[in-house]
Amino acid sequence: MMQSSGNKTLAGFTRRISLWLGVAVLLGGVGAVLLVLQLTVFARIVADLAFGQHALVAEMPALKWLVFFLVARGLLQWAADMAATQGSLRLISSLRSELLQHLFNVGPVGMASHTTGETVTALDAGLEGLEPYFAQYIPRAAMMVVLPFMILVTVLPLDGWSFLILACTGPLIPVFMALVGYRAQAIMDRQWTQLLLLGSSFLDALQGMTSLRLFGRARDAVAAVAGMADEYRCTTMSVMKVAFLTSAVLEFFASLSIALVAVVFGARLLEGRADFQSAFLVLLLAPEYFMPLRAFSASYHARQNATAAMAGISKLFALPSVATCHSNQPITEPLVSVRCENLSAGYEANRPVLSNVNCTFARGTLSLIMGESGAGKTTLVRLLLGLLSPVAGRIVAEDVHGAIHAHWQSSIGWVPQRPCLIHGTVAENLRLANPQADIESLRNVARQADALSFIEALPQGFDTPIGERGVCLSGGQVQRLALARVLLRNPQILILDEPTAHLDPVSEQCVAAAIARAALNRIVIVIAHRGAIINYARQVLRVHKGQVCSVPEMLEHAA
Repeated sequence: MMQSSGNKTLAGFTRRISLWLGVAVLLGGVGAVLLVLQLTVFARIVADLAFGQHALVAEMPALKWLVFFLVARGLLQWAADMAATQGSLRLISSLRSELLQHLFNVGPVGMASHTTGETVTALDAGLEGLEPYFAQYIPRAAMMVVLPFMILVTVLPLDGWSFLILACTGPLIPVFMALVGYRAQAIMDRQWTQLLLLGSSFLDALQGMTSLRLFGRARDAVAAVAGMADEYRCTTMSVMKVAFLTSAVLEFFASLSIALVAVVFGARLLEGRADFQSAFLVLLLAPEYFMPLRAFSASYHARQNATAAMAGISKLFALPSVATCHSNQPITEPLVSVRCENLSAGYEANRPVLSNVNCTFARGTLSLIMGESGAGKTTLVRLLLGLLSPVAGRIVAEDVHGAIHAHWQSSIGWVPQRPCLIHGTVAENLRLANPQADIESLRNVARQADALSFIEALPQGFDTPIGERGVCLSGGQVQRLALARVLLRNPQILILDEPTAHLDPVSEQCVAAAIARAALNRIVIVIAHRGAIINYARQVLRVHKGQVCSVPEMLEHAA
């Protein structure tokens, strides 16, 4: 029941749930009709009892209709609110999935220009800020037109002066609300910017807590975050002041209009030129005439908040896709080689990081990539992982039958320099690669990664909680656990970034030996500068000034 659209604006999102909103407005319109009928019946009952000399028993049929209209209107209003809320929740859920999928397509390279705090704030507070806009603001904006129009139509044959007063004072309220809203929008934009800065600063302070404590700047960081929080609080109070001002403007004109209607009818009743039932009905309808405007005013800040939040969300949707999309199904045929043919890539136009790269990574061979910082090692790995699309050339993967596979990245296993471990047990961390893996499979991959001995030495073995980022483990244990996890997927291509960096000699030798064993029936590519892993490499490639060549070739050129 939700239309898909590529229009990433508030108007486009509104069209996607137009059916839900249409149902909400339709139910609200029927409820408005029942409200007018309810007040009409009530006015007739009061007039008959007060001036028609009717007994209460004679008004029982009318009282039953009054109760029916009251209950039916309540149920319709509840159903209208539920339809609008259901549509908005479905939309927000869909938008969150679409935005996450888009960010996956953008990849870490495309996300480098955005801070983590800004992205998290847009995904959390930004999307949640859109929900009141669709659930409250839009239905109330529609009812602000429907119900007053019906009341004006009802009042017109009853009294022309009351019709004229309501018709003139009603449109003034949205005009003054719009004037106040211009100022409120500027404040909401500033509030959203401050929220982004606050989220980014708080996250930076948490991530850099160790460095801040070592340099004695922890208190300064806390004071800076507290100052930003206080500025955000002050801006939020400014928004509340504007909201109160908007309500004051609304109440002033509503009270003035109702008072004018009451004075005009009161004078005419005293002169005997108006009947009680008509006057009473108009006085009952006059407050209801302004009720949708009150509800709209209460939700007007939802529009301003959504407009401010949409700026951050639109920035994320506008990021171009940099990563290569590939199938999640692994290749069943064994791959024998991955070739880079005339490969060129870069991050800015006319400024390539790699130029005309030609190299081959073969099955059963541990290939080592070396080079100074900034030479292009990371760019080459990003191309292999599919996180960056090449400017020119291609990467070809062949199987044992000589067939070329387009989605070979689905068979890659990746171990970064700083593996990510979640707060959970050893088994839960391993099962991130394969949730259905049994304990024997876990023991097998742990043995291959030379991690089984230290896992079994833990107090609860595979059920031992290890803490977020593996705080309870040493650096070598974290690397071996990450290697075991990636082996649980049984990848045909294994890529590792500095797997032995910052390890003691014993741990370094264990990790290097485990990687060498994994390379016996796989394509293994390792980024490293030094250490024991070099002794196991059968192919050493050096990246220098955007070019890739093997170390023997470099030695021959030097000779």
